Amino acid sequence: MTYYVSQTLVSVVDGKLTATETILTKPDKLAPTTETFRRMERCGIPHIAVCKHAPKRYKKLMSGQNKRRKDRMLTKAEVAEIIEELNRDAS
Repeated sequence: MTYYVSQTLVSVVDGKLTATETILTKPDKLAPTTETFRRMERCGIPHIAVCKHAPKRYKKLMSGQNKRRKDRMLTKAEVAEIIEELNRDAS
């Protein structure tokens, strides 16, 4: 059986509660995972837990995590706006 460490963050966005779970480690045996958990707790990382590795859930969390991390390309209008602001500040 494998386990992993995850962090759950709860916040209020537009008056609604939203929870995001972030995977912090790869799945491993229980002993190394609990040791990693203890080390992270000592470092002061809040809201962490040891979870059983269910492949379907793990893949779903990982894909959601990757979607949150992707950057959006800037449009020409946004770049022009930024350059205009810089020119105004420099003047």
